[in-house]
Amino acid sequence: MINEKVTVGMVNDIPKYVVWKGRSHTITQIGLHHVFRLGTTLYHIFSVTAGTLFMRLKFDTDTLGWTLEETENGI
Repeated sequence: MINEKVTVGMVNDIPKYVVWKGRSHTITQIGLHHVFRLGTTLYHIFSVTAGTLFMRLKFDTDTLGWTLEETENGI
């Protein structure tokens, strides 16, 4: 698990790009999106690809922050 803070650009509530370690990755496909609640905090989980890079992103609705939870290259 990576658990690194990232910046995500959104258009109409859809993630369009991720900035991770100073590099911008354009999201080419959105897979699974689901939500879950932990205590009073609601989280949104997005599984996305940027070319051949898979990323699982978590959005915290309390802090409005994004976390890169997992990545895999070469899918």
